Amino acid sequence: MATKQYIAKYHQLKQVYSRELGKEIADITWYRVVATLKQHFNFNVMGSDAQKIVETFAGFKRRYGSFTGRGEGFSERWQAFKHFYETDTFYHGEEFLKLLAEHLKINLEDVPRSTPYYWFERAELSFSAENVYHSKDLALVAFVAAKWAINKRPQPMKSATIEVLTLAK
Repeated sequence: MATKQYIAKYHQLKQVYSRELGKEIADITWYRVVATLKQHFNFNVMGSDAQKIVETFAGFKRRYGSFTGRGEGFSERWQAFKHFYETDTFYHGEEFLKLLAEHLKINLEDVPRSTPYYWFERAELSFSAENVYHSKDLALVAFVAAKWAINKRPQPMKSATIEVLTLAK
C-alpha cells in the first residue's frame, strides 16, 4: 500500500510533468508515463532524481511528440540513444556520423546531404564535421537518426499470401 508521502510525491511529479508539457494530463496518462519511466529509466517516484527525470522526459515528449516508450521502433531508437549517452566521450562531427552509421547499420552514402543537419537541428545542436561534441549531447541525434534509419529500411510485404500470389499470375 502506498504511503502518504509516496502519494504526495506522485501527484507533485504529475504536476511537474504537466507544467513541462504545457498542458494538463489525465491520471491514466500519468500512470502510463510512470510505467514507461520505470521500464526505461529505472525510475523511482521517491528517488532523489525523480523530478529531474520527469522534467527531462517531458522535454523529450514536448520536442519529439512520439517519445512514449512504446510504438514501433522505439526500442531500437532507445538503444541508439543509450549507446551514445553511456559512452561519455567526445567526437568530431564526422567521426560521430561514421560511428552512428555503423551502429544503425546504414551506409552514409545513402543519407542525403541535408539529413545530418536535420538530425542535429532536432537535437538543438548545430552540425559541423569539425566541431567536437560530447556523446551525451549526441545521444539525441542518434535517437532522431535511428527513426530515419528505421523508416528507410525496406518494409515486408503485408499481403504476400499464397492466394494473392496465385491471383497475380
